[in-house]
Amino acid sequence: MKKIVVLLLVSFYAFSQTGIGTTTPINKLDIFTTKADPATSNSSANGNLRLGASGANTHVLDFGLSSTSTFSWMQARDRGNYATLYSLAFNPIGGNVGIGTSAPNSTLTVGNSTGTIPGEISINPAFTSNEGGQINIKKSLNGSTADWIIDQYGTTSSDARLRIFNSIAETNGITIMENGNIGMGSLTPSVRLQVAGDIIANSIAGSSDARFKTNISPIENPLQKVLQLRGVNFDWKTTEFPTRSFSENRSVGFIAQEVEKILPEVVSKDNSPEEYRSVKYDKVVALLVEAIKEQQKQIDSLKSQVKKLKRKKK
Repeated sequence: MKKIVVLLLVSFYAFSQTGIGTTTPINKLDIFTTKADPATSNSSANGNLRLGASGANTHVLDFGLSSTSTFSWMQARDRGNYATLYSLAFNPIGGNVGIGTSAPNSTLTVGNSTGTIPGEISINPAFTSNEGGQINIKKSLNGSTADWIIDQYGTTSSDARLRIFNSIAETNGITIMENGNIGMGSLTPSVRLQVAGDIIANSIAGSSDARFKTNISPIENPLQKVLQLRGVNFDWKTTEFPTRSFSENRSVGFIAQEVEKILPEVVSKDNSPEEYRSVKYDKVVALLVEAIKEQQKQIDSLKSQVKKLKRKKK
């Protein structure tokens, strides 16, 4: 007889449902509420469930359903100070989640459209690490071969930077230093924009307004300087400098160290210990213009002399 009673009790607890606020529970525990006191709850809600201690000035956690049944919400608040801020709102259509808004229009929406609740997100750094906050963006279902990462990194204040790169290589992205320098394919840009690779653009303009300049003087002996310059064909050392993203194609240009001896104004050194040189090729145009003008004067002078000789022969 005892065995039968125990079996019946076990069967009862195994298959029973408990309902609070409903006489037809379909789950192990179903809780349904009606509109609560508007002084302490959302009066526009169909119902809510409040968890918290009794008495004034205590914190409560509210769960509710909007009066239009379009979204569910959850928020923490002071018991006697209710405000419809919607700490979390869940839209059952599409599975959207909103923080600070009852109308999430994406998978996750932060802040409301009127700006009274700002959409701000703070991502704290990793403990005892050189990496700050980090966002991982997984690759697409089609086409992509790598994930993308956005993070803050820095061993020192001068080394601190924002990085956007993929999981294949850190140089496959953009680096923004705290001083504003930007690198594309370069992790330590030493100028405002440093690109490891080629650039294609419709046009590139440089500042040249007279109001920006002082101590203006003509280029001396331009033709002589041009005659000293040596143009060369060459191949880049792509294997020795893989991070520079040099082209595999044969190139034409100058040797910076040679140009520096003749026209130091157009050669710059980076801030690396090696002080790698670069040539400001666009600045060479001014030298070429003055050299052509000087050469034209020589041609005009020779023409004049030839004319005089022809007259004498006549």
